[in-house]
Amino acid sequence: MLAASRELEPGARGMLVRAEGLFRIDVVVADDTLRTIVRNLSSEELTLEPGSGYPEGENLVCGEAAWLSPARSVLAFNLGEGARSTHVDVVIATLRHPDRGTVRISAQALLRPAAAA
Repeated sequence: MLAASRELEPGARGMLVRAEGLFRIDVVVADDTLRTIVRNLSSEELTLEPGSGYPEGENLVCGEAAWLSPARSVLAFNLGEGARSTHVDVVIATLRHPDRGTVRISAQALLRPAAAA
């Protein structure tokens, strides 16, 4: 499990998660869009899984938290093929800070053998 958090100004690109020698995830926030860039740092093939994007279900916000406009997205990918491949599930959450003009982006990445995924 890898976890990271970064506060960025809209339009800025920043590294969010890095698994040394495996992959790096960069993010860019622009208006209501979160762009993710997955960089392969390994010699294995990286394959994004279909269905990455916004998870099913609703984002429920109550009370004072609504002004932060919380949101979440998911992505999944595999590094390598066959029995020795690694499966990666990533959950990314955002909180907008209108008073500071920034967005807090947090992520958790779960790495496991693809056979266990």
